Amino acid sequence: MNKEIFLHAKDWIITNQKNDGAICWDEKGKFDAWDHSECLLALAIFEEWANFDKGLEYVFNNINSEGLIISETIKDKVTKDYYEPHHAAYIFLPLVQKYMIDGDASYIQKYQEKLKLIFEGMMKFRDTDGLFFWALDTKGFADNSLITASCSIELSRRAYSFLCKNVLQEEDQEDTNFFNLEIFHSSRFNRDGIDRTRFSMDSYYPYLIDCGDVDNIDQLLNKFYVEGLGIKCVEEEPWVTIAESSECCIALHKAGKTAEAKKIFNDVMQHMNKDGIFPTGYQYKLDINWPDEHSTWTNAAAIIAADCLYDLTQKDKALLL
Repeated sequence: MNKEIFLHAKDWIITNQKNDGAICWDEKGKFDAWDHSECLLALAIFEEWANFDKGLEYVFNNINSEGLIISETIKDKVTKDYYEPHHAAYIFLPLVQKYMIDGDASYIQKYQEKLKLIFEGMMKFRDTDGLFFWALDTKGFADNSLITASCSIELSRRAYSFLCKNVLQEEDQEDTNFFNLEIFHSSRFNRDGIDRTRFSMDSYYPYLIDCGDVDNIDQLLNKFYVEGLGIKCVEEEPWVTIAESSECCIALHKAGKTAEAKKIFNDVMQHMNKDGIFPTGYQYKLDINWPDEHSTWTNAAAIIAADCLYDLTQKDKALLL
């Protein structure tokens, strides 16, 4: 497998980048910084540095004085007026990926103060139990902690730690994992009473941070994998999603299940359309792509998974730290 296979998927990401650098979900104009950073990771894999630079500057230009960024906008209008700790902080991963590819420390060093501000902003969400409140609005912190968001925070911690040690020559204030296998069974998660075990992301994301139980992988696949199609987003829904399938492949690979990961990624590749672009998802009972969109972050997830599984860049991977 090589990068050329994903050229059109990469180009679709660039097509949906605005002049100010924001990479929207698609032509409808929805934006959030986490998915934006996932797209930047994919652009780093392709060494599309001009577009990467614009996207990076967008994040730095839109964080507030606390290092946080609004959760969601559509056509520049705020649609989710609160902050999430993992959104701005995910920018650390594409920066690590860039450094792993080109080794340009000076590029990152000039943003040292911004990066520190973003990390400190993320850390302000940490509670007395060591977990992270999932959101902040004008009323204060939302009294809940979420597994997938927490795993993303740990990925950002690892990336920032890598930058501190290898690029910024700065003392790393948080050089140990935030979480462990046991903590994800804590009642401190999902305090709103919603059962999120139905969602595949909550099942496979702990494996991305080495906190998943390898003995439970078969159970995970039995619950969410649809033979020949990919990973379901929600257990009871006949709907496989390309981003979840791709991310699950990375999680399986990190857990030592590379053969299983490559089998599922082969399913992912069947969803690429004649234009070389992936849809967000496929509803297999109705035999339709649903929703009717080709989200940029979905295409980014497929590119990132391909690099993790097949070493497209022949460089180290930020997501495998």
